[in-house]
Formats: sequence, C-alpha cells, structure tokens
Amino acid sequence: MNRLLPPLPPIRRLLPPPTRSAFLFGPRGTGKSTYARQLFPDALSIDLRAGPVARALIAAPERLHDAIDGIARDRWVVIDEVQRVPALLDVVHQRLDREPERRFLLTGSSARSLHRAGVNLLGGRAGRRIMPPFLAAELGSAFDLHSALRVGLLPVVCTADDPAAAIADYASIAVLDEVRAEATVRQIAGFARALEQLALSHGSVLSATAIAQHADVKKSTVIDWIDLLESMFLVVRLPVFTARPSRRALAAQPKFYFADAGIAMAFRPTDAARAMPDAVGAAREGLVHQHLAAWCNATPGARLWTWRTAGGLEVDFIVETPDGLIAVEVKSSAKVRPADRRALLAFHDEFPEAQLLVLSATALPARHGPVREESLDAFLKRVVPGQPL
Repeated sequence: MNRLLPPLPPIRRLLPPPTRSAFLFGPRGTGKSTYARQLFPDALSIDLRAGPVARALIAAPERLHDAIDGIARDRWVVIDEVQRVPALLDVVHQRLDREPERRFLLTGSSARSLHRAGVNLLGGRAGRRIMPPFLAAELGSAFDLHSALRVGLLPVVCTADDPAAAIADYASIAVLDEVRAEATVRQIAGFARALEQLALSHGSVLSATAIAQHADVKKSTVIDWIDLLESMFLVVRLPVFTARPSRRALAAQPKFYFADAGIAMAFRPTDAARAMPDAVGAAREGLVHQHLAAWCNATPGARLWTWRTAGGLEVDFIVETPDGLIAVEVKSSAKVRPADRRALLAFHDEFPEAQLLVLSATALPARHGPVREESLDAFLKRVVPGQPL
C-alpha cells in the first residue's frame, strides 16, 4: 500500500451547519453524504444513488409526499444526489409552501440538470453551499503539504488505503462517469485530451482556442465542456477584481482552477509533467484557492477574485470581505525578492486599506513595509470558515 497520510480518524468538517433548508453542492467524493449523516443522524434520508429508490421517484415524484407525511415537522429531510430526479424540487417546493417550518438538505454533484429541467430552485428559500475538499485545519496533525500537493485533499482520496491510486482512479473513472451521466459529451477521446490541456492551465489564464487546437475539437465545444465541468463544481473561473474602480486598465480574462489540486495533478498527461516546477507551483496556488474559496463560501459578504492589469501586473487572490480587502500572492521559493512584492504594492497603491500577504516556503514570518510574509503551510492550517483570516 502506498499510503501518503497516516490512517485518519473520523474528520469533523468545519463547514458551518445550515439552519434552514439548503442545497449542498460539490464535486463527487468531497464527503457531502457523510457530512449530512454527521449533522442530521435522525433525518429522513433518501439516497437517489440507490436504483430502486430513484426509479420509484422518477416514475412518480409525488411519492416523496408519502415519505414525508410520516415524520415530524422538525425532522430534517436529506435528499442525496437530487440532480438525478430534478422533478423532486417541485415537490419540495410544494411542501415548503404547505409547511414553511420543514427543512431540507439537498445534496448534488451537478446543478446542470436542475437548471436544464427548468425547475424552480425553491424560489430562493434555500441556501446554497459548496462542500470543499478537506481543509488543512480539519486534518490537523495529519495534514502534510507535500502529500496534498501530489494527491490533493478530496476525502475519498485522503481516506483511501492508496491515495495515489485513488486520485488516479478518480480522474480516469469518476469524472468520466459523471460526464457520461450528464449525457452531453459525445467525443470522449477529445474530452480526455481537453482535460489534459485544462490541467496544464490550472492556476493560469485559460485559452479555449489553444485547448481546442491541442484537443482537435472546435473552440465552441471546449467552451461547452468547461461550462459542464463548472456546473459539476470540478473547475472554477476566478474573475478579475472589478468591485471597485481602478486607475489602471485591467485584463478581462479570468483565471482557471480545478476544485482540488490533486485532480489537476492527476489529469496532467505524464509523470514528467506532474514533476515539473510549474506543476508544483500551480498546485501550491491551487491549494490556496481551495482554502480561500471554502472560507468565502462560508462567510457572508465575502468574495474571491484575482487581479491583473493590462500591463502584466498580477496578484493571485483578492479576498473581499465586509471588513476590507486582503491581497494574497503565492510563491514557491523560500526567499521572497523585491520583484515578488511589486504587484502587491501596485494593488496597495490603488487600495491602500488592503492587507498584503505573501505565502512562500519560508519557515518564519516576516514583514517588508506593508507586505507580510508567511509560510504556506502555516497559512493553510489557520484557514477556518467562520473565523477571521
């Protein structure tokens, strides 16, 4: 066995529990069902991955009423993989009209079929949460930065006997299974080639034209595939910070990330490509993105951006919070040079109230004018949803 992490005890997830009906979306393997069982062990649980259950509800979605009729109104109802029977949302909507105090937790690994079916996403009466991969703070002493860079932090991977094999299987089997379930991809070979090119774009500005050329498919097809992967919460396009006016001309293209650094690493075409310095650098940046995205998702009023000028200055992440701005730059080296702080200082010139942070391989925190320097490992371990950054 090639275990990269010691055996893990049951992990308490730090995503704050919902207090009202909510959708819980996230990639396959992030532990949505486990989280729901831990939160609501006494809930009425309906698992649409079970064939007979799904078939019965596809045939007659109103049968959900029969199941709910027999339980108390203060008991939660958990429906796993709700996208498999989109018509159930109409039934849930009817139930909430009839019993506003009733609470549902609806999990899913794709929102595409829900929107495609034209169902009402509960009229805004349910919250929307994203289940991230494990956070370093959740793993505690079991978190190992080197392992996280290689295989990522998906629970289904971290808890496997052989995490390296598990992430390889996830990339080659689980993702393609999900895609086939969406029934929208006909050119599987071209899709696989595009995934390799997308992995090489992890942490970079995406060029759909270049990916289409390498994958030998149409650009419009690549754009459709990226939209599909985004609806499955496997990838994210991070927009350029435009919440406030800028004196500088800003680039328009977003940056591109996989939801987990291990997925991006696994889709790289060869072991040599996975060992390249740019792959490791992208994985470090991807880990920061995972943690900041999870923090923003659980923090009311918080948003995550990147910042890039037309002249080439770039700050990896801008965290916009009700309390102000935090600009974060990720570096692979232990020694941060003045040039590494240039973009942060340019952002500070535009927004002097912003906090500036460089994450590097340094062992000790330091300060250079308004720029704080901290180790990547230490930063990841202190990112906890619901607590200040």
